[in-house]
Amino acid sequence: MTGYTMADSASADDVKVVILAGGQGTRFWPMSRTKKPKQFLSISQSGESLIQSTARRVLGLTTKDNFVVMTNIMHKGLINSHLPYARVICEPMIRNTAPSIGLAAIHLTQNDKDPVMLVLPADHAVSNEEGLLTALKEAVNCAAKSEVLVTLGIQPVVPHTGYGYIKKGKPLHGNAFNVGRFFEKPNHERAIKYFESGEFLWNSGMFAWRASTILKSIQKFMPELYDGLIRIKEVIGTAQEASVTSEVFEACESSSIDFGVLEHARNCAVIASAPFGWNDVGSWDAWAEHFDKDENGNLRYGDAVVIDGKNCVVHSQNRLIAVLGLSDLVVIDAGDAMLVCPRGRVQDVRKVVDELQRLKRAELI
Repeated sequence: MTGYTMADSASADDVKVVILAGGQGTRFWPMSRTKKPKQFLSISQSGESLIQSTARRVLGLTTKDNFVVMTNIMHKGLINSHLPYARVICEPMIRNTAPSIGLAAIHLTQNDKDPVMLVLPADHAVSNEEGLLTALKEAVNCAAKSEVLVTLGIQPVVPHTGYGYIKKGKPLHGNAFNVGRFFEKPNHERAIKYFESGEFLWNSGMFAWRASTILKSIQKFMPELYDGLIRIKEVIGTAQEASVTSEVFEACESSSIDFGVLEHARNCAVIASAPFGWNDVGSWDAWAEHFDKDENGNLRYGDAVVIDGKNCVVHSQNRLIAVLGLSDLVVIDAGDAMLVCPRGRVQDVRKVVDELQRLKRAELI
């Protein structure tokens, strides 16, 4: 992969790292709850949370005072605890990534500024941090020099069905390509075709663009959201900011930036990155990949034993859990609630949260 130094790309002062930390992490129930979702949990023996890892990995791109975290007002205290140096912008309610990114952009364009926004999810894991940083530098460089919407694509290492895909278009420069098309998560047969063709990349959900560039695109493809964002911009720093922001978010459509903007735009570029051990940590199965297993493939986290079993994931919060004669099982104990399911069903854990909502068990959500 072609490497870039900061001298080759935007200056550190021109880069704003925007971390999206408003998600609920329902597939990580029962450890992930409304009051403390997945991004504040740890997947390392060091105890570093996912959001702390996300920020630390990119400190080489900018300075600490250029970090912005988009989150729910409920989590402002947690953000201040985990990333005390970051600026926190609170969303009044969850409306997916398009409104969140738009809100960040209008705040960052105050005083006629137009920084490069490096947009990162708060809850991903990476094993080769140098490889990630190299790819992100190229994305920032691309966004700084031209009016494009840059996404970071990763060369697939397996035909994964849990990720969206991007088909590479015309080569631009270095590892940058025009985006041919975005594709939703495929079934297994289609994922194999994508993988074998060599023309497709995993969509990492990491982006780079000038704040003005994404706002122009929102204006074109999501005009109602754009009008609301302009209303907010006019009252930033006044007594009306909170109420106007709430009104706009209440009325706006809940939409991802991919669906609302990128799938329609013609100025999208993708950086074709070599694999760098990226994982979106979307399930307990993915979480388990980051820990050492015993000789039978069992992960025992906390006070746990597995006897005559294989490939089990056992997480104990504060008491002994013993698994006997069972394999391919996930057992997660959070003290006041426990999850037990086959490893093949970990993607369905959010159904438990849906059922708890139906039962009005708010204390467990």
